[in-house]
Amino acid sequence: MKLFAHLLGLMVVLGSLTAEEIPEPYASTNDLPFDGHGWFMNGDYIAATMSLYNPVIAIEVGAWLGSSTRFIAERLPAGGKLYAIDTWRGSPNEPLHLRDPRMPYLYQLFLSNVKHANLTNVIIPVRMESLEASKAMNVQADFIYIDASHDETNVYNDILAWYPHVKEGGVMCGDDWGWVSVQRGVIRAANHLGKTVWGHGNFWRFL
Repeated sequence: MKLFAHLLGLMVVLGSLTAEEIPEPYASTNDLPFDGHGWFMNGDYIAATMSLYNPVIAIEVGAWLGSSTRFIAERLPAGGKLYAIDTWRGSPNEPLHLRDPRMPYLYQLFLSNVKHANLTNVIIPVRMESLEASKAMNVQADFIYIDASHDETNVYNDILAWYPHVKEGGVMCGDDWGWVSVQRGVIRAANHLGKTVWGHGNFWRFL
């Protein structure tokens, strides 16, 4: 009887070691209903780019509710990680963000969406300003997706700040190529870095 109890206890311990635990900050966040609202239109281009570079580590600068975040994360291999950089306070130069009624709980919605998608062990939220995070993090990524503030200066600064985090053989790309201000920021940064830009629809990437 004692042997049986011992074996049963051992099985419980082993079971707890192999059970997947939800990491922070997800574990301490109350779930909200899934909210997939966003402005995500680059799925085909992202998927094609990822198939070319086969990233394991990715960084997304500007995540909102995580539509593109989840799309990228779902296509990473086992053990892959995606660092989602955002303040989840909206962009001050985009009044539409600041008028959004979900703004007071935007971060909670993002975390809930990731939990609903079972991607808590892939997506690592970094709640910081873009330039602050670029200085604080020592992560090198195979794939960096820029989708933060859309004015020319901030696009330019984001690209220059994050480009050193691109691993050799990796790629930097981004959203909202259709915005004239984004095009100007991307082209300005490309000229500074000596890169060529390919842009189509709302997607751009460095070649």
